[in-house]
Amino acid sequence: MTNNRDTVRLDPALAEALNEHVSVEAKSAFQYHAMASWAEVRGLTGTAAWLRGEAEGEMSHMLQFVDHLNDRGYQATFHAMPVPKSEWSDLAAMFEQVVEMERNLCRQIDNLIDTAHTQRDHFTSSFLQGFVPQQISDMAEADEILDRIRIAGSDGHATILIDQELRGRSGK
Repeated sequence: MTNNRDTVRLDPALAEALNEHVSVEAKSAFQYHAMASWAEVRGLTGTAAWLRGEAEGEMSHMLQFVDHLNDRGYQATFHAMPVPKSEWSDLAAMFEQVVEMERNLCRQIDNLIDTAHTQRDHFTSSFLQGFVPQQISDMAEADEILDRIRIAGSDGHATILIDQELRGRSGK
């Protein structure tokens, strides 16, 4: 939906793609919250704190997309989301999903940048470029955590150390 504000309009297809990404960010945020709950009840409180921080980051990204759409004269709409997964066989399996989510977010941003370039929408391209360093960092961090979890294997002491480190990274 558009309004009559005096603004540089978005191409309708690009606006829809950006609006779809609003739902992707929201879905990721809720998935991170579900993961945090799983970790919390298993005594991995540092992991839970880190995951909640990631959820807050995804919600922040979602709101930035909403603001960009609104600033460009389009009303963001919100789509129904599937129920997030809530069970994993172990911490490694959960972090495999974290890595896949971050890779998916990276691909999505990359595709949106391609679409903005195709539409010659430099405003949206500039907006999206701001997410690239964060996505690269998030993907690298998720890969590193998964690698460490795999190295730890079933060593409970190593898992506790990883959990403590994640608490430190969360700032809580």
